[in-house]
Amino acid sequence: MAIGQPISMVDSQLRVSGGIDYTLNFELPRMLHACMLRSPHAHARVVNVDAARAAKLPGVAAVLTCADLIGDHIDPYFGLIIQDQTPVALDRVRFVGEPVAAVAAADADTAAEAVAHIDVEYEELPAVFDAEEALRSGAPLLYPGPRRVIPGRPDVTARSLEGTNIVHLFKQRKGDVAQGFRESDQIFENAFASPAVNHVALEPHVVVAQVTDGRITVWTCSQNPHVIQRQLAGIFKVPIADVRVIVFTLGGGFGGKLNSKLEPAAVILARKTGRPVRIAALRAECFLLGVQHECKIKLKTGVKRDGTLMAAEALCYYNSGAYGDTSPNLITRGYAATGPYRVPHLYMDSYGVYTNTAPSAAFRGYGITQVAWAHERQMDIIADGLGLDPVELRLKNILQKGDAFTTGEPMPEMHYNELIASAVEKIAWKKGSLVVREGNKIRAKGIGVIVKGMATPTTSTSTVKLNADASLNVLTSSVEMGQGLKTALAQIAASEIGLPVGRVRISEPDTAFTPFDLMTAASRATFCMGTAIREAVKDIRGQLLDIAAAQLEASKDDLLLQDGKIMVRGVAGKALSYVDAIRLSKANNLLGHGVFVSGSGPDGNPVVMDFETGQGYGSAEWHPAVVVCEVEVDTETGQVTVLRIHAELYAGKVINPRLCELQIEGATTFGLGQVLFEEVAQDTNGAIANPNLSDYMIPSFQDVPAELTV
Repeated sequence: MAIGQPISMVDSQLRVSGGIDYTLNFELPRMLHACMLRSPHAHARVVNVDAARAAKLPGVAAVLTCADLIGDHIDPYFGLIIQDQTPVALDRVRFVGEPVAAVAAADADTAAEAVAHIDVEYEELPAVFDAEEALRSGAPLLYPGPRRVIPGRPDVTARSLEGTNIVHLFKQRKGDVAQGFRESDQIFENAFASPAVNHVALEPHVVVAQVTDGRITVWTCSQNPHVIQRQLAGIFKVPIADVRVIVFTLGGGFGGKLNSKLEPAAVILARKTGRPVRIAALRAECFLLGVQHECKIKLKTGVKRDGTLMAAEALCYYNSGAYGDTSPNLITRGYAATGPYRVPHLYMDSYGVYTNTAPSAAFRGYGITQVAWAHERQMDIIADGLGLDPVELRLKNILQKGDAFTTGEPMPEMHYNELIASAVEKIAWKKGSLVVREGNKIRAKGIGVIVKGMATPTTSTSTVKLNADASLNVLTSSVEMGQGLKTALAQIAASEIGLPVGRVRISEPDTAFTPFDLMTAASRATFCMGTAIREAVKDIRGQLLDIAAAQLEASKDDLLLQDGKIMVRGVAGKALSYVDAIRLSKANNLLGHGVFVSGSGPDGNPVVMDFETGQGYGSAEWHPAVVVCEVEVDTETGQVTVLRIHAELYAGKVINPRLCELQIEGATTFGLGQVLFEEVAQDTNGAIANPNLSDYMIPSFQDVPAELTV
């Protein structure tokens, strides 16, 4: 059985030999190259755009300006939840770097030269960069008019308030927080901040667009091909069937490639020129296409002398930047502002806020890392204040199976006691002091405990095809982006059908042929798409059993599928091969279809939270994890050395142990970067000051501890 085996990635040979197809390397005959003109202002009205000089340059094929976004032929607004983006600015710019125009030319150098010949007249407006300041009365408004919210989101419609910079507000009310503070022996109040950081995927954002007979084809590095398809169909007012989105393997995504970015502009230019158009973002432009939300969190927590948590008040301010993007969903992760702990009384407000900064986007951990930093730092502050061991404080309050979370729902398998016990043993927590000074060096141990949900509700569909030679094609819109998804899905399909993994092929997403998948993100692809594939293979298994039962004159209950054969249990030699079964079907292949919809919690109740109280169900699945580490600081030089890290988590059934380990090793390295180095810095005018890999630092292998275990 393939499930549970640490097999190599099915595309490993292609990876090491340079055989992987990436959109960055994709070319078409007569392809043009496009560059964007970007705003030098954080907030300004666009008074006039004059592209006449640019259009006259030799090699220039077309120029895109706001004039192309006006008329019945186009609806230029798009967005995941709030449709507040346009391919280029219409009447105002809202951050330094917002696209104002684009040029398609014979080569990228000519396009870049032409962009410099576009004349734009601006009228500067006051700008606001801080989320809290943007909520104050009199702050500059980024979107003065009504919001364009997609259907089915009454919560966002109600709280993305016209006349404010609120993208969305999520509330939680549980118990009586005033009573909880009265019953507390000590109250701790702290404020925490985390900066914006960039995804730094190895592959930048890139798209190739082609329009033929009104039909749109886009090759793009997206984690969300069907959403890109739907957005483009809406913008260009064509049937979804006339938009085809093709996705190769991604060179990294990490949440930054979920929404349309360059695709709409590329399609407009392809329409205007009648030729394929490629837009590839420079590294500096990748910083303008999405960063992790800068976040401020204020925590007020009441505790008993013995460390029992009694009440918490949490205010979360997620800086959405200039677009809504994923913020209306992401800010609901304020439900974890008090961590995976029992807190009987809770008052929490979580804001997504428009500011004149680069747009925020989904980022690995999806809003949880910001609150985890806050709640775990405060737990250490509380432990110090009460004279308690940080581990003992956590164990005293940690969620157990069946305990109510901040949403009020009973939590399923938590396993924190086992995870913490194992982790502290690995780090030798109780051996010696937690903090040791030797000369100018201080060495200390630390622990972090986290809970994360998954995207819910969610839908995945798959089609599988058992061919005449008993090989299996799996058609899926899930995206391989380095995480080994193709391998995991192949293992699931192979185990379900009783074939070797080498006989299974997982498709690339192509919306003309591969069925719908919500997205590849949010801890969902292996579980959700894997379940859809299992259902599709069960469909084929049923067909094989029907054929074999008639041919072998046996009950289906007595049949067993294994190694490409349907065998009768307990009767040696009485079997029918898949090849013969397919031949007997007269169809030359067997097709199976599977759908997985997750919209309910473990007890079957719908995953939905009350509009006013935030009580209900926040996720179909919850993921517990613990990380411990030992760190050394040189007090003379400031040098920080992470000596060892151990991550402990409960993953349920593991499809491929090695790939699971690699995911956690990668996530741990991500965390190191955010803690030690990474920060998108802005100057006083709102421009990003370090949009490159010389000034924006990410971890190297020298920064990874010698001991990193999972």
